[in-house]
Amino acid sequence: MPLPRGTRGLQTVPIPMETVMRTRHAAMDGFTLTELLIVLAIAAITLMIGAPAMGSLIARSHASGAEASIADSLRHARTTAVMHNTRVLVCPSRDGRRCLKGDDWQYGWIVANDADHDGQPDTGVQALATIGALPAGTRMITSAGRGQLAFQPSGSAGGSNVTFTVCHTRDRNGKSVVVANSGRVRIDSPDAAHLQACLAGFQQ
Repeated sequence: MPLPRGTRGLQTVPIPMETVMRTRHAAMDGFTLTELLIVLAIAAITLMIGAPAMGSLIARSHASGAEASIADSLRHARTTAVMHNTRVLVCPSRDGRRCLKGDDWQYGWIVANDADHDGQPDTGVQALATIGALPAGTRMITSAGRGQLAFQPSGSAGGSNVTFTVCHTRDRNGKSVVVANSGRVRIDSPDAAHLQACLAGFQQ
C-alpha cells in the first residue's frame, strides 16, 4: 500500500537478543582505572580527616573509663565501711597486695580492709577489689600528701577533700574525681594546677 505523500516510511529492524545482552553486560562492568583512582583518593582524604578525631575519641574513652573506675572503687569502699562497721582503704598498688607510697595511681590500686589501722591491707584477708594499670598514655594522681584514703564506719574519708586527677597525653585534658570529707564522691572538671601536675608526669 503506498504511503501518504510527505511521509517517510519507517522500517522496524529487530535487534538480536545477544546484542542486547552484550550491551547490558558492558554497562554493568566494573570501574575504569580512572574512576577507581578517584574513589581511592576520596577514601584516603576521608581517613586523613577522620583519624585525629577518632584518636581523640579513643583518648576521651580511656580517660572516662579511668574516672568511672576510681569513682566506683571509692563508692564501693565507703559502702563496705558503713555496712560492715570497719575501716576500708583505697590505695595505689603495683602487685594488688600492698599499698604504695606516693600520689601516682597509674599502675593500679586496691580496695581492702584495714582493721588494724596500719595503712596496709589486713594480712590473710583477700582484697575487696583489685584494679590493674591504666592504659598507656593515661595517668592519675591524687592531691599532694594524700596517697591513700581510709573510709571510716561512719562513711567519712577523714581529713580534707581529696582530688583525683585523670589526664590523657593525647588531648592534654582530663577530669577530676573529688572525695569530700563526708565521703561523698563526685566527678568534675580539673583545675589548671592539678591538670598540669598530672600531665607533667608524662615528661619524667
